[in-house]
Amino acid sequence: MHQSSTLRTHRGFSLAELMVALIIIAILAAMALPAWQQHFHRAWRMQARAELVTVMLALERHALSTSTFARTRDATAPAGHWPRPVPAPPAAARHWLTATRCAGLDLSHCVEVRATPSYADAQCGTLILRSNGEWLSLPMAGTLPVHLPQGC
Repeated sequence: MHQSSTLRTHRGFSLAELMVALIIIAILAAMALPAWQQHFHRAWRMQARAELVTVMLALERHALSTSTFARTRDATAPAGHWPRPVPAPPAAARHWLTATRCAGLDLSHCVEVRATPSYADAQCGTLILRSNGEWLSLPMAGTLPVHLPQGC
């Protein structure tokens, strides 16, 4: 009598193989997440910088016709509506734009526009553009502005 033994082969992954694959995926995701977040922060900062330039151009046009960055000749508030979200609604605001006079000068001479992030941005903090073309950063609230760091 001839017995034929049939070997059954199971195809698929064992539990150990699946666990190793999941651990590798988790490690790769943990390594990629900070770079992904930095990419988003850079993009949000670039959007805020572009909006700072746009707003400053509007303030410069206003100053050309009125000889001041103020709403009216004797006012102390800069022209425009402040604060202003970036990006515009309905998107979630990543930065808030505000305008004020430069320290020690009145609005007939200098205005600065600030983009304050709505998220923690330890690298660049608040971005500042002055009407004299100076780019600054305010790393933390209560500190003095510094020249804009590389990458901001």
